[in-house]
Amino acid sequence: MTINQSFQLFNLATMSGVFPGARTQTFQRLRLQPLQAPTGETRWAQVLWYADPAACVVYLQNNAQDERAATPLLRLAEPLTGDFNQQFQTALHQAGWQLQSCGSCRFWQILNQRNVDQLPTGRCVWQQAVEESVAVPALLATQTNLALSCPHWQLAGLIEPAQNSALLPQQMAPMRKAAEISESKLPYWHRAWKQLIRWGQAPIPSKIWEEKLIERSGVGAGTEACFACQGRIANLGALAVETAEGDKQTFSVWRCRTCYTTYLNNWIDRWERLDNLETEETYYRVAPAEALALLIMIDDVVGGDHPGRRRERHPQRGHFLHFMQGRTPLSHQIKQGR
Repeated sequence: MTINQSFQLFNLATMSGVFPGARTQTFQRLRLQPLQAPTGETRWAQVLWYADPAACVVYLQNNAQDERAATPLLRLAEPLTGDFNQQFQTALHQAGWQLQSCGSCRFWQILNQRNVDQLPTGRCVWQQAVEESVAVPALLATQTNLALSCPHWQLAGLIEPAQNSALLPQQMAPMRKAAEISESKLPYWHRAWKQLIRWGQAPIPSKIWEEKLIERSGVGAGTEACFACQGRIANLGALAVETAEGDKQTFSVWRCRTCYTTYLNNWIDRWERLDNLETEETYYRVAPAEALALLIMIDDVVGGDHPGRRRERHPQRGHFLHFMQGRTPLSHQIKQGR
């Protein structure tokens, strides 16, 4: 590991660099905690990745009163050679910072898998949000080492190289998408045969969350960007309720297709009541077990994503409001159409 204060943000040979609104050849946002600071104080940082030569560079979030943000905090050459999680945390320690992400959490257990960006992945074993008899599906529990920390993050002990680092990492399989498994994609006679077989039979709902867990956002990319890696997040479940003012409110669970970070979204539509077409949206980071607990509640409401019967769901709305109480949102914005 070397700290190069003169490292250029742009590739002067090709005049390429980082542009607003674009996902670079990989870009992450991280929370960092100063080693010599009071407990709880954190700073946002950016991780920029380069291919020629291979390197990852960390910059503190811009702060007009902090000159350190103008120069790289650290630079790792050939970062994905060996145990990246251990190398990255060690380098940050030498620079006076503690990584606050899944890879430094004591509830994160490394797996012999990598995501599409070749980052190491691990399984989140925190499970207090659900009963011990309910296992969090592997796809939902998996988080990359740079996934944003959740409210239950606890610093792990001594940083050690992964025991399975010598094994050939496997590529993690993507989550199933609703549009890909829909019968509407089948030939007409195949669909008719399936409908004939099911005729007169009551549908048998799946009780295994490994089978019920699918992306509802379709085959293509989702419409929202991940707060951690700027990848696309996909919707896993939604529940429409009604606010005290009579507005439509939708609670939904999301998961990033790239770093696997899980989120809770709270969206309020005031279009019908206000002339300014106002909407309010808030995102929260949730642990995989919390995401499952919320999905279980959503799944218990038949047609929960349809707003037609939203007035009947006040108990469910109260549960979500209680869940969000006291949590710090990642994003909160109010928009007006006119």
